[in-house]
Amino acid sequence: MIEHTLMKDIKGSILVIDDNEINRKYVKTVLKNLDRTVHLAEDGFKGLEIAHAQAIDLALIDIQMPKMDGFECHDRIRKALGFEIPILAITAFSDSKARDKFIRYGFNDYIAKPVKPDVLKNTVQYWLDELNEKASLNEEETHADFDFKIIEELKRYAQPDELLELYHEFVEETKTLNEKLLFLQSADDHTEILSILHVIKGNAGSLGFAKLSEVVVQLESDLKNEIDISLAERINEIADYSSNIFSDYTRQLNLNL
Repeated sequence: MIEHTLMKDIKGSILVIDDNEINRKYVKTVLKNLDRTVHLAEDGFKGLEIAHAQAIDLALIDIQMPKMDGFECHDRIRKALGFEIPILAITAFSDSKARDKFIRYGFNDYIAKPVKPDVLKNTVQYWLDELNEKASLNEEETHADFDFKIIEELKRYAQPDELLELYHEFVEETKTLNEKLLFLQSADDHTEILSILHVIKGNAGSLGFAKLSEVVVQLESDLKNEIDISLAERINEIADYSSNIFSDYTRQLNLNL
């Protein structure tokens, strides 16, 4: 997705691109109760300006326009907004073959002319809900690094400075243990490696580093069960992941004093 270089509007905007002024105003009137800013563009060039300057959640594009038709407009808007943002076609072509054509081309959906208010509003709302659901799933996936229930419980029992010191000690110890693992990754005897993994697993789990604990548990299990694995690769993955998650953990866990 191309970075926007201009000041963005607040998240929650709909972009309407149509060369017919009455159509633009009609769409804006129908969508005004969706609690979204509706930006109007009379052609694809103006639409691109808006797409680069504002935070757009959904775009509606008329297919039959001069200067830049709806298909070219779709391609340029898609490049500007990325593939997560729904783009809907507004078109006079309304048979099932036409719909398939638009979907295959890359539009998420289409709305047939003459545009009916309920169809317009419900279709747009459907795709906004889909967008919100994807955003929620992405947020959950990001937060899967941590078990926030454990972390919030710890905050009840420890002062902020005490908790910060505890996490700092854990991070520094884990870094040292990872260095030992990297040194031992070619060893034939896995006894010491298993001992180190056991320590990391327990500490990470107790302090809410859920994913770190999970990947260490899996490696520990595979070694104990003598499953054929690339040990060096797995140890390097743990070390790289630890380094990444430790770089910003105080902010993510809201531990800054």
